[in-house]
Amino acid sequence: MRRDRLSNLFPLLLVLVLAAGSLWLERAVQAPEGDRSGKLRHDPDFIAEDFGVTKMSTSGKPEYILSAERMLHYPDDQSTDIVAPRLVQRREDAPQIVISADRGQVSKNGEVANFYGGVVVVREAGGGRSELRMQTEYLQIVPDQDIARTDKPVIITEGRSRLAGVGMELNNKTRQFTLLSQVKGTFDAVK
Repeated sequence: MRRDRLSNLFPLLLVLVLAAGSLWLERAVQAPEGDRSGKLRHDPDFIAEDFGVTKMSTSGKPEYILSAERMLHYPDDQSTDIVAPRLVQRREDAPQIVISADRGQVSKNGEVANFYGGVVVVREAGGGRSELRMQTEYLQIVPDQDIARTDKPVIITEGRSRLAGVGMELNNKTRQFTLLSQVKGTFDAVK
């Protein structure tokens, strides 16, 4: 009789073990409930078309003007992606400088701006100097320090003079620049 009871309970015990195993497996496989606010995703919270931003100097004159075809702002890291950016630097004591590229990215609070693809920097002619043109595929600008740098190949032309190298750092405050490696150039002395 005891054996009959055990054989009647066996299917019930088997079903309970399978149910408990299924419940455990379901909980083990399910991902924990995450933050659904979107704060952790890299999705834009703000998009602008054909926009421009001007930074004014302490004297109230335009110092930097940044414009682009499109801007996307991301709340997770406070970065901004820009399409076809154009940055214009204006100073009373120096010729205007214009930077353009295929795309760019500006970090939180505008501390660093990175320009990518077809980067061209033009310093207008003035003060007895010819136009200066620099071309590269990547350029990082640190506006508050007035520094520009790249680790990519660079070509710099001024009049008929030409310099080329890999890697560059420019300190616009001191007007000094350094080409870091593989430097080649021709210099046309003005008579």
